[in-house]
Amino acid sequence: MHRTLLFLLAVLLFGCVSVPSYQFLAGGQRVDQPGVSFVLPEGHKWAAIMRSTYQCAFGALGTPKNDTLIAGCNVYNIHPASSKEDFLKVVREGRTREPSTDRFERIRNTEQLYDGRPETCVIYRSASKDFGAEAKRGGQYSVLETIGMHCVHPSKPAVGIQVELSRKAPPDTSYSSFDAEGLALLQSVTFDAF
Repeated sequence: MHRTLLFLLAVLLFGCVSVPSYQFLAGGQRVDQPGVSFVLPEGHKWAAIMRSTYQCAFGALGTPKNDTLIAGCNVYNIHPASSKEDFLKVVREGRTREPSTDRFERIRNTEQLYDGRPETCVIYRSASKDFGAEAKRGGQYSVLETIGMHCVHPSKPAVGIQVELSRKAPPDTSYSSFDAEGLALLQSVTFDAF
């Protein structure tokens, strides 16, 4: 009897410990990470998918079926660039070195210095066909759209900050406010002390 009670107590305790605790945030709410903060796009309820010291990702809840909307950031180390143009070159080279898995087929991609911010930043917009984990070309695919930026932290030139909004959806759907929401996200970024 005591063993059964002890076993049930252990199962109950383990169940309480292993249940994930999700953080839910409203659109328009500020997210603070070490060195950076930003405001989640309005009109959505957001759930934290991943949150660590130097990375975060929030998924929008209540999107149409087969649509995914993710807002995220990444804080990383960089070699200080000697100029804005050098930083642009580093970002371009880094994005072209991403591994090719044959899962994605590029539709469009741009990277340029971002004049909309006083800091050294590179804005990028991209769209790709996503053939899924099995990468069967010629079959069904989703479209992955991204708008984001890489910036040099203004008080720590050896720290890079990436913030982006991405959308994955069937190719025949549109989301007319995606670009405006992405730009609002990028404009909401503030760089904080570490």
